Amino acid sequence: MKTIGLVLATAFLVVVGAAAQGMKLLEFQGGYLSPKGTKAGFIFGGNYGISIDERVDLSLGLSYFHRGYSKETTVAVVPTGTGAQIGTKERLLDYSTTLLPIAANIAVHIPFQPPWNLYFGGSLAYEFLFDKYTNHQDRISESSRFSGFGWMARAGMEWAIGSRSSVELEAFYNSCKATGGKKEVDGIPTWDEVDMSGLGFRAGVRVELY
Repeated sequence: MKTIGLVLATAFLVVVGAAAQGMKLLEFQGGYLSPKGTKAGFIFGGNYGISIDERVDLSLGLSYFHRGYSKETTVAVVPTGTGAQIGTKERLLDYSTTLLPIAANIAVHIPFQPPWNLYFGGSLAYEFLFDKYTNHQDRISESSRFSGFGWMARAGMEWAIGSRSSVELEAFYNSCKATGGKKEVDGIPTWDEVDMSGLGFRAGVRVELY
């Protein structure tokens, strides 16, 4: 874990130092992620970094994944004079999960068939997970925080729409087991864990700024 943290810190210094010299790129993406430990939801994010050359990028990124859902029930249905039916509903519970991965990325671009190119890449990440549960019926509200190191792999195609801009379509895999609630029970280390590993798909825009 210490090695991954050192790599993230080193990548941050490299990207910030190089970007200060004017070699910059921006990526904005949105899509869908299906983790093992919770329901699937939408994920959005962005990367800021440098183009080392026409093939290789280094960047730092922040993503936002959120999944929320509610359980509702109909307690009464009242007919009206016009034939419509008005239902009275109750929301019994609310549940939400938010994941914030901070990642150091590398991507390699491969010429394919203009205006299309292929690319693949990987990331080392530290991910923060926030989980909240509210039971309105029993008046119970709970929240938990988890975190952990992980990695991501991505591969996709990009369509050049300009000399310095392109549209991206990709599949990616996020691997992370976030932990929290660490304690000792009868002298035995104990903790809670949420497996946020899963496959996702997203689309985005990449822009080079010189």
